[in-house]
Amino acid sequence: MSVATPQNTFHISIDDLIEVVQKGGKARTGIDIFSKTGTLLLEKDSLVGNVSFLLKVKKLGISNIPILPGNAGGVWDSDGNQISAAPSTGSKGKPSEETAPPPPTFDSGVMRQVHEIQELKREAAGKYRIAQKNIKKIILQVLESGGEFDVDKVEETVTDLFGFISRHSSAFSYLSREIFSYDDYLYNHSINVCTIGTAIIRNFNDYFSSTVSRQLSIMHSEPFEADHQKNDISFTCYFPEELHDIAMGFFMHDLGKVLIDKSVLLKTSRLTDAEFETVKQHSIEKGIELLEKNKLRNSFLANISKYHHAALYPDEPRCYPDDRAPRQIPPYVKICKLADIYDAMTSKRCYKEANNPVAVVADIFRTYAGKDQLLQLILHSFVKTVGIYPPGSIVWLTNGQLVYIIDSNGPTILPITDTSGAPLTLKADPFILGETGEGGSELIIDRRKMPLSPTEAYKILPAYLRESLYPASSAN
Repeated sequence: MSVATPQNTFHISIDDLIEVVQKGGKARTGIDIFSKTGTLLLEKDSLVGNVSFLLKVKKLGISNIPILPGNAGGVWDSDGNQISAAPSTGSKGKPSEETAPPPPTFDSGVMRQVHEIQELKREAAGKYRIAQKNIKKIILQVLESGGEFDVDKVEETVTDLFGFISRHSSAFSYLSREIFSYDDYLYNHSINVCTIGTAIIRNFNDYFSSTVSRQLSIMHSEPFEADHQKNDISFTCYFPEELHDIAMGFFMHDLGKVLIDKSVLLKTSRLTDAEFETVKQHSIEKGIELLEKNKLRNSFLANISKYHHAALYPDEPRCYPDDRAPRQIPPYVKICKLADIYDAMTSKRCYKEANNPVAVVADIFRTYAGKDQLLQLILHSFVKTVGIYPPGSIVWLTNGQLVYIIDSNGPTILPITDTSGAPLTLKADPFILGETGEGGSELIIDRRKMPLSPTEAYKILPAYLRESLYPASSAN
């Protein structure tokens, strides 16, 4: 672990911290913690409540975690009681006299979940801001040099995003996506496709690898073997270094658009045939040129750049290029296309408003369901990752209320109107869908009503919700 430990800190062993978290406790370091290679493992403000993450930290050889109480650091048990530990001595040889502030209190498991999501969103927002800053520099370099850019900066950005998604499988859902402005669409789109695509490819890799391994186990087992049904993972579709290269490809999939005439890219009306041919060059020609100019000779990057608009099934309209049959398009490229479509449809563009994520997921599913088996595995991974009701969706309940989806698991929802559809004036508590309403009736999502677009929802949100749900946005 590489960290300059300030005075007034104490240390807790990684094993003790794992035991605390396993029992429902939480911890906050109050100090950034880095690996020996300089990779940020844990941000000072993050609330640690994930045992699997701590196990990964332990595998890196880290045996002790520093806690800085004076900077809101601390360790708490499942009831919110602070756990004391012997403080380390500072340079003056005096132990710390500071105590950590109490952790947030929770009235229920739902409130605890909401708080954890808020902590994750805060961490994600920081990652997103850094990635935005880096991609803007990269695009500016491409424009000024005619194609050359800082490859190390791309590597650094993707490594950070990849690590974040690896630690938090649903983290892409909480990234601060700008849905009310299209001014920085290309910057945001690169980050969004990278994070969404990375989350999907990781789920696909686990799902596909285990499916193939299970079939191999059945095919090659002796009929009387006692353990013939044992599901050993003997096949791996993509190895970690390959997943990282794929994430790089997702991040740079649209970089060729930087070299396309802006008047065509930002046209608000339908493109002419000639203009569409111009746009197509961003992947078929310009993207490949940028890879070659920067000596990025990697088949993952090249395939994603060239084929992320290719057909996923025979005769799919407005797809390009057509020099490969759909079955020849690698799974990771197909995943990039789904991530690209999802983000494009749920973002504001110069020619359209952002669509509600629920409607987008349904549209993508209808378009690609019932095709070849491999595509169905990819589609399954997409829906599992994004969720049928993705976080940020605004949907109707059968009792007439509009609710905001906080987390797709459950899902956990937050009411924003009363049963007559009038915006709430008092703060409501979130709850898990499926709990019973008045008169014992079960509350469910009303699929007969179209979910609201983000802009429509924003206009009816109570003031106290606008900042917390869309902290950096305006509906203008």
